[in-house]
Amino acid sequence: MRLNLILDGNYILSKLTFTLHKNNLLYGSLGKALEHSIKQYRAWFPFTNIWLVSDSRAPSWRKQIYPEYKVGRKKDTDIDWDFVYQTYGDFKNDVKGVRVLEANHIEGDDFIAFLIEESNKNGISTITISNDHDIKQLLNYHTTPLVMNIMANEMFNKEKIFMPKNYQIFLNNVSKLDNGDIFNLNENSDFLQLIERFTTKCEIIEVDPIESFVVKLISGDKSDNIKTVWSQRNKNGLDRGIGKDGAKGLYDKYVEEFGEPNLSDPDLFDNIADLIIEKKKLSKTEFDSIKAKLDKNWKLVNLNIDSLPKQIVSKMTDIYNGD
Repeated sequence: MRLNLILDGNYILSKLTFTLHKNNLLYGSLGKALEHSIKQYRAWFPFTNIWLVSDSRAPSWRKQIYPEYKVGRKKDTDIDWDFVYQTYGDFKNDVKGVRVLEANHIEGDDFIAFLIEESNKNGISTITISNDHDIKQLLNYHTTPLVMNIMANEMFNKEKIFMPKNYQIFLNNVSKLDNGDIFNLNENSDFLQLIERFTTKCEIIEVDPIESFVVKLISGDKSDNIKTVWSQRNKNGLDRGIGKDGAKGLYDKYVEEFGEPNLSDPDLFDNIADLIIEKKKLSKTEFDSIKAKLDKNWKLVNLNIDSLPKQIVSKMTDIYNGD
């Protein structure tokens, strides 16, 4: 079986905590709800590996680059978070058949990116359970080896499955191959049945991973307090910058003029900065400032393993290998 399951522990814990709290069931049911949730996910498919990842309680390494990272987040003061984290800690210590990965200063997103990379290198595809939009940049497929990475979540009682753009074309092409399918399973595999269940029961959302990354690179991320690469103060004293829609428009313009962005292109930042200056009718003196902010956001939002600090990747590798 060639499919790994990656569980975003922060998403699962948050979803269950707020749902149970709303129904006055939190303090008697959280532990059992966590167990039941994991059991449900495990029943989806005979996964090769199941991992649970969590954010560190210690500050993220990203704060060294940007001290304001995630500043301003507020917690519901009606919830006893000490109880929640204690219950979650007990659950992680006792959970069976699931490997827990976490470490000081490393975020769950970092582990997710690492596990997808390691899985794909070994010819294994992944399903990540999360509602983190950062993960969209990791949803892709490869032909050598034949692997695909998808994400699933449930928001407001509606299940959503995020698939890489043109996944249907890919699956159709793979099904024509003489030897098996993308997960080294037979044509009538459990995986294809899983995909069929997804398409009939869930809302399927196709994701362009490069577009998702570039839009966040330009617009920033309000939930993480990452600023857009350009803003100005209006007459009411409010900063107005480039939101997601504006960043999407810039991305489309980039594709029109230069083709799909090559994230290894040394001219990428220059081209984006030029487009922003043209769109906003700015002075060329803004060029260096925009490029510097692009560079900072790149370090904060890029989950490509080659872009993460070497010491962070080394630490995750040691934990993954059990060292």
